[in-house]
Amino acid sequence: MSASTMRAFAPAPCARPRSVSRSTTRRVALAAAADATSAQYLRGRAVADKLVGTSVFLIGIMGTGKSTVGAALAKAMGYKHLDTDELIQGVTKKTPAELFAELGESEFRAIESLILAEVAAYKNCVVSTGGGIVCERTNWMHLHNGVTVRLHGENELLAKRVLADGVEKRPLLASEGGESDDESEQMARVVARIEKLLEARESMYKQADLTVPLGSRDDAGAPVDVVIDRILEALDARVSEDAVQSKLKNEPKDGDITVTDPRGELGPKPNA
Repeated sequence: MSASTMRAFAPAPCARPRSVSRSTTRRVALAAAADATSAQYLRGRAVADKLVGTSVFLIGIMGTGKSTVGAALAKAMGYKHLDTDELIQGVTKKTPAELFAELGESEFRAIESLILAEVAAYKNCVVSTGGGIVCERTNWMHLHNGVTVRLHGENELLAKRVLADGVEKRPLLASEGGESDDESEQMARVVARIEKLLEARESMYKQADLTVPLGSRDDAGAPVDVVIDRILEALDARVSEDAVQSKLKNEPKDGDITVTDPRGELGPKPNA
């Protein structure tokens, strides 16, 4: 089976002071967003240069936003974005949910593994994977061709996202039954399912090279740009760490290794 790689403002004169117009506010906001995007773009390109073409694989349970984050991360790094679920649909002309219903999970996983084997051969890609891709041991041979980044959030946050997106898109929720109009019951059911899946997969997700949290202070989940910054920071640190390990293997000279603690991350943590 083959998968193709697709794919200024000047206020008008006025005799008395006026409040800032909506147009001005919008332009200021857009300018700020452009600055943030520019900074992220530069940082992303710098990290991509250090990775020297190594692809990044996003893994994580349903609701972690792998597709959305993957597209934004690829843009920041100048990489190509590939989504295994989208590729499967492009090849089979059926959604993952439809394939689950018609063929069962085992056959779907076999197709998923074939797609992963193809995309793993490419460099300079951010690959958003399905939540269960970690379940097949042979898939790790392909995932280890790049850097694996696990997106991780609180179960309640993930359940909210899944419900907002529509449970019908999640084949592993189709068997839950007991559909109810009561939001609290729906939430409890999805949280329970996520907990059950994590119980079975946690040891596999922990094999990721990096784990990036999705949380925020208000429990609504961090914005995508914040998650991208976290990923880039983690990738940058990991590349630097690997460079140090390379020096260790080559008998480092004095001055090769410098231990610093710029963010106060060594030693005891302050109480939250």
